[in-house]
Amino acid sequence: MHFFDSHSHLQDARFDEDREAVLARATAAGVETIVVCGEDVASSETAIALAARTEHPRLLATVGFHPHEAAQATEDALDRIEELARTSPVAAIGEIGLDFYRDLAPRHVQRRVLDAQLAIAARLRLPVSVHSRDAEGELQPHLAGFAAESPLAGQGRPLGVLHAFGGTLEQARTYVEMGFLVSLPCSAGYPRNDEARRVAAGLPLASLLIETDSPALPPQSRRGTRNEPANVRVAAEVVAEARGVGIEEVAAATTANAEALFGAIPAMEASA
Repeated sequence: MHFFDSHSHLQDARFDEDREAVLARATAAGVETIVVCGEDVASSETAIALAARTEHPRLLATVGFHPHEAAQATEDALDRIEELARTSPVAAIGEIGLDFYRDLAPRHVQRRVLDAQLAIAARLRLPVSVHSRDAEGELQPHLAGFAAESPLAGQGRPLGVLHAFGGTLEQARTYVEMGFLVSLPCSAGYPRNDEARRVAAGLPLASLLIETDSPALPPQSRRGTRNEPANVRVAAEVVAEARGVGIEEVAAATTANAEALFGAIPAMEASA
């Protein structure tokens, strides 16, 4: 079996002392590809530097401003994100979105920065990796506008992914109908996370991805510890149990879905 971790933050300082060992464990666990997601300019630059490594597993980068960091997203900083997005191996604009749970940036600023980054993604023909917390409904007009503008829609490609989705099955279906995928993390297995398992069971398997969001959201058996990409198998196990299918089916489908999302158009072609 092979797994695709569609969202991680391997550039996080919590991996500085043993990053190579973390990657070796991922390879041993069958993780073939890991997406390393930016949260601001500096972390986006580091994600690209990590992804440029040639060893296994394959690493892909995303670049963007997390909603927590939206207040830092000056015009110059957004220009830098667009410049970075034109380089290989950038596979998406992200992690972008809205977070109305912590409200670490003013909501109107979060919305403005989200729209600016969606415009970058549309210009460069890139998908998006979207964060949402207590804002699943508020995201809809922003992503609907992107869905209308992105050239990816006309190519039959997924427009992006709602990462570590925390909304309802009904909300998830709305985004799937728009053309987005939905990703479930290891925390979908937490005892009280019934709605995540409902999402896992209720969406078409062709609409699902799995992720770790490392170093956050470790599996139930390792709560309170650092998460890492080798644990993405746990997310696959949760989805498989919720759907009543074998883990092999989930691993194959979510890997194919992730390749369709992240792998079809190299970012260097976007300016052509």
